[in-house]
Amino acid sequence: MMDDAAPLLRADARRNRAAMLRAAREVFAEHGIDAPLDLIARTAGVGRGTQYRHFPNREALLTALFEENLEDLAAVVRDSPPDEAYVALLRATAEQLRRDRGFLELSDQRVPAEVQKELAARYRALAAKPLRHAQKAGRVRGDLKPEDTLLLVAMVAGAAHATGRSGPERRMERALTIVLEHITTT
Repeated sequence: MMDDAAPLLRADARRNRAAMLRAAREVFAEHGIDAPLDLIARTAGVGRGTQYRHFPNREALLTALFEENLEDLAAVVRDSPPDEAYVALLRATAEQLRRDRGFLELSDQRVPAEVQKELAARYRALAAKPLRHAQKAGRVRGDLKPEDTLLLVAMVAGAAHATGRSGPERRMERALTIVLEHITTT
């Protein structure tokens, strides 16, 4: 679902689009995904018309951000040794969840169900090969399936919403540690 139109944009339009995505990350991280779109446009230094030409609605903007997240995660997989890529993917995903409230709120239903399903399918596909390599190398449990990765991520993300004395980031880090202790074999 990569935005094929982005490379065809004029240089100034590409800069505006990139500025809006950076601003959206910043604003959503601070205020959540219900933050005013006008605030994103102001933060990016663009007008509302420019914003709506690139992202006609909140869902289009969120989808673009999630696609960037998936591209970043794909780079982590590519840059990691094959037998370590699965755990690196889980760690990188947890880091995205920690720093990007919009990504954490994906389950909020603000992104249409068909987009959520497609993004989940792409994430499962991204995890499949690294999982097989890690299993073959004896690094993770042999009974894990690519779809289990979504469950593991949901467990870590759920820790952010749990109550307790520690903050959401510490709870998420602890949840990741527990998850990794139970799925890794070395």
